[in-house]
Amino acid sequence: MPLYELGVIIDPEVEPESETAALERLQAIITDAGGTMVEQDARGRRQLAYPIRKKNFGVYHFWKFEVGGEVIDKLTFELRTNDAVMRSLILNLDTELRRKRKMDAKQAARAAAKAAKRAAAAEAEEG
Repeated sequence: MPLYELGVIIDPEVEPESETAALERLQAIITDAGGTMVEQDARGRRQLAYPIRKKNFGVYHFWKFEVGGEVIDKLTFELRTNDAVMRSLILNLDTELRRKRKMDAKQAARAAAKAAKRAAAAEAEEG
């Protein structure tokens, strides 16, 4: 199963019971589909970079979980329809890690090419 990361900003004016209920619903969607929670990180109330719905603060939660791709649609629907959620983002970390490895390989190839060019230029000056 692919590894996903979910970032959620919850409205700070929502009662704690509603916030907990919303997060439990999201977790239930993941676990009911046979997914596993890898990591849960509650960062708490933080100031937003820009106002969202005329609010300057939000409650941040970040999760890493493994689940089949068919569940992401259900999860996205729940995130969009839940009034407690101000913003959310789901990333497929497998895809992101593949992209990062590809970019690292390109950068290493460019660095090797530059080093070879410098070595050739230094050799030409000496010879």
